[in-house]
Amino acid sequence: MLRATLIVLGALALGYVGVGALVVLRMTAPSRHAPEATPAGAGLAYEKVGLTSTDGVRLKAWWVPAGGSPRAAVLVHGWGGDKSDEHVLKTAPVYHREGYNVLIIDLRAQGESAGGRRTLGYREVRDVRGALLWLGRRGYKARDTVLHGWSMGGTSVVRAAPGAGVAAVVEEAGYGDLPLLLEAAIPRIAGIPRFFVPGVLLAGRLWPDFDPWAVRPEREASELWKEDVPLFVIHSIGDGIIPVEHAKMFAAAHPEAKIWILQDQEHVEAFAHPDYEERLRSFLKESRKEAL
Repeated sequence: MLRATLIVLGALALGYVGVGALVVLRMTAPSRHAPEATPAGAGLAYEKVGLTSTDGVRLKAWWVPAGGSPRAAVLVHGWGGDKSDEHVLKTAPVYHREGYNVLIIDLRAQGESAGGRRTLGYREVRDVRGALLWLGRRGYKARDTVLHGWSMGGTSVVRAAPGAGVAAVVEEAGYGDLPLLLEAAIPRIAGIPRFFVPGVLLAGRLWPDFDPWAVRPEREASELWKEDVPLFVIHSIGDGIIPVEHAKMFAAAHPEAKIWILQDQEHVEAFAHPDYEERLRSFLKESRKEAL
């Protein structure tokens, strides 16, 4: 009787972890596709370039030069997206008009980049750091570089910035705590009961290249505050993907961050707000003054 009970319990445990593993595989599977648009559609001349993450993953990117300007911006899309996302291509001209060269990257396992899996902001940090190295080899200094990311990209740039010496960071609709986000998002995304969420997080930790518990960028936001790196947090109460509470986490971690909370915009759609360009360019100007 005891043996049979143990067998049943073992099978249930394996099934529980197995469901978690399937969800992890689905959420981290590659999302590769050709770009649906280019910077040319926004009136920007660009070059196709390649770069390498700090762990050796080959990444595809677009380079939008701005004459002899020493300033640069790295734009980073989110989960399931790529460098041709509308919000990315609508924002690139804002930086260009402000005198920034713009590097727009495809994160690993997305768009046209190599890489076996997406890791929800865990290893994508190395892609952002690879972009900074690429810029550095071309004479662009970190102190003149702004990192700007959306959703998972926002989380990634915040995590990549401490210690890098960048001029500023812009985070739009990102999450400050991945496990907290997944507790609410997994049942909706995977169509499973909340009971399985701990199993999904456990399964995610079993892979050597993915630890969801390490993706809590509110901690890195605190480091940015200690390093006097300006942070601009943009979110919307109407965001149905990542709750606005995550923006509040960033604000609490970086007391001097500039916070813009919109009302009705959906996920990563702040670019459509009539004040978007003015607010972003104002932040960039203020950041440059603080660096003097």
